[in-house]
Amino acid sequence: MGIGMSTSAGQNSSAGFRAIFFDLDGTLIDTEPTAAIAVEDCFLDWGIRVDPKDAQFITGRSWQSALTFLFRKYRPALSFEDGLKLIMTRYRIKLEDELLSVAGSHEAVRALSSEFPMAVVSGSSREDIEWALKKLGLTDCFQFILGAEDYPRSKPEPDSYLKALQVLNLRISDLKPEQILVFEDSLAGIAAAKAAGMAVVAISGTNHFSQDISGASDQIRDLQGIDPEWVRKLATRLCVKNNA
Repeated sequence: MGIGMSTSAGQNSSAGFRAIFFDLDGTLIDTEPTAAIAVEDCFLDWGIRVDPKDAQFITGRSWQSALTFLFRKYRPALSFEDGLKLIMTRYRIKLEDELLSVAGSHEAVRALSSEFPMAVVSGSSREDIEWALKKLGLTDCFQFILGAEDYPRSKPEPDSYLKALQVLNLRISDLKPEQILVFEDSLAGIAAAKAAGMAVVAISGTNHFSQDISGASDQIRDLQGIDPEWVRKLATRLCVKNNA
């Protein structure tokens, strides 16, 4: 991964947040409905009608975690490995035709990367993350990425964000969880960030399945207008709120 800024720039950021982690799906790109459709369509091919609420279980989780749940419940007549391959193939084909970025994502990532060290922490595979960032033209803005294969337990467990903090601390010493700001969109992702001790902002505009995102530190519709000054003001607001 390219490095979007120098370490010293991150350390000299204003008091409050010193680094930023982004989820991918539903946060930088609007892919959750496409994922649910790919799941529903494949199961229909196998003669199974999946409850739409079950198809939405993929939101915020790794494919491995979500599909383990679906295969245990519906028991299609093919192996998990074959089923996963077919679903992922259909999902990727759909994305090639209809990859939608979250409004303001390109401008926000560029602006924030000029001041903060950043990483993508996702339940998607590293291959899919790299593909998406390349399509968005944002690969160079992130110091590193973590995909589903890089940590043991899927969101809502905190493993992914704790691992990201560990990796970043190899480059910038003495970072604490409360100095990390996370952008997320799902109930599972918000829970993971909070369990890791990090502040989390929820993107509400991609909440297609009415997940409960009230546990986030703040909510925004999309990433329009998000820049370093906005982050500094958020840090101040949260500090006042927490000390009230």
